[in-house]
Amino acid sequence: MSDRWPDVVVAIGAQHLWQSAVLLLLALLVFRLRRPSARARPWMWLCVFLLAAVSPLAVLLPGDASTAGAMTSASLATTAPTAHATTGASVVAREALPTRAMLAALQPVALLAWALGTLWGIGRLCTGWYRARRLRDTARSSPYLERLVRSELPANAMVRVSAGIRSPMVVGLAHPCILVPRALVAELSEAALRDVLRHEIAHVLRGDMGWSLVQHLLAAVYWWNPFLRLIGSRLDLAREMACDAFAATRAGEGRHYANSLLRSAEQALLLPDPLVLASGIFAGRAGLRQRIEGLLEMDRHVSPRGKPALLLFGLMLASSVTLTLAATPRMGTPNDAEDSLRMADARLLVEAAGEGRIDEVQALLRRSVDIDAVVPGDGTALIAAAKAGDLPMITLLLRKGADVDRPARGDGNPLIVAAMAGHHEAVALLLSFGASVDAIVPGDETALINAARGGHLQSVKSLVAYGADVNLGVRAEFGQWRSPLNQARGRKVRDYLIAHGAVLGNG
Repeated sequence: MSDRWPDVVVAIGAQHLWQSAVLLLLALLVFRLRRPSARARPWMWLCVFLLAAVSPLAVLLPGDASTAGAMTSASLATTAPTAHATTGASVVAREALPTRAMLAALQPVALLAWALGTLWGIGRLCTGWYRARRLRDTARSSPYLERLVRSELPANAMVRVSAGIRSPMVVGLAHPCILVPRALVAELSEAALRDVLRHEIAHVLRGDMGWSLVQHLLAAVYWWNPFLRLIGSRLDLAREMACDAFAATRAGEGRHYANSLLRSAEQALLLPDPLVLASGIFAGRAGLRQRIEGLLEMDRHVSPRGKPALLLFGLMLASSVTLTLAATPRMGTPNDAEDSLRMADARLLVEAAGEGRIDEVQALLRRSVDIDAVVPGDGTALIAAAKAGDLPMITLLLRKGADVDRPARGDGNPLIVAAMAGHHEAVALLLSFGASVDAIVPGDETALINAARGGHLQSVKSLVAYGADVNLGVRAEFGQWRSPLNQARGRKVRDYLIAHGAVLGNG
């Protein structure tokens, strides 16, 4: 991504932080206003999680750099009055800010920390995958447990007993394996074991292992973001509650399944941390109370507001996407930001040249600002100086290598604007530096036509003395022929042109 990739990565991180915070707050508000069903809740939290992860990538969308350029120009323009008095202070103020320098110095450190943290998180995932695979390979098949859920067990799934775990869990993606602790098989009743297996079957049917892998990969990338971790923890809890509801429905009542959950939790609580790549019946102490309360609500027939919750959630997602697209700055193509900065510097140069601030112009040129850069609506620095008739500025720019004939559509060229304004000394100076006396800029006329139209006799004389063609004309937009003579204003100008061979004609 060219040499700007560190800036792009930092921009993604900064956007991700506020976007995930906004998404978390909006989701909590929506779920408080309209409680969705246990089945829908994990998918809604998954949408929030994925949107929080991909939203910052909006900085990579194509964008117009003019907005960033305008913002840069506006911020720099606020220092212009000071620059007038301090000879170029506005040029170097941007580079002298200690905060900017400090952030630039910290950027490599932050990127290195981000990369190391991501590698560590991915390493944990690999370790979890390896441990899960060893558990599956060392577990023993259990015809007894498979018989308990024979009609409910998916065709690609199996049930095994493991001595290396204390909490039931599912491992594997293509061929999921339900692992049940050997201690639970000995301690729980047949009905309780069936409840436990149904919970794990729900994980298999929902495809939770695949989504959990995606979740943990994204969490490893954004390991430093507390808001994404909070969204992930709520997603984990919602996923477990959805499987609880699945198992409780088949058990007949929530209270019956809640008892089975509590009995299995007595063993699961002894486990310090669940496996990274495993979906288990119990994934933490904090959510157990909410899960029990959710099961008891099933018996009280507390119905969630399904359709209103989904509609409100959809509105929240649409609002969040709109806010993200509106508030996220676009890095655009790799050169957009650089072009914006170059245009901001060019605007400073043209403005300083037009206002005669020689010291500031010299400072900008020392920073290698393009002396011939064209600013739409203002032209080049030399055009601005010629328009003002500033002889010292014109001389400085020409000696610094400015193109004496550099045109700008809509703004003519230096000789044209000097002739138009009647600055005959500037006209003579530009001609002495080799300006093309008969140059025609698209959308404009010759310098002689402009001088004659303005009635500037001295400028007309200078141009004719340097060989300007007194009969060279142009065809205007609507077919009108314009020449120095038919555009001349004032008897003295017309007489002078006629005396030097000008004739009326239609081109």
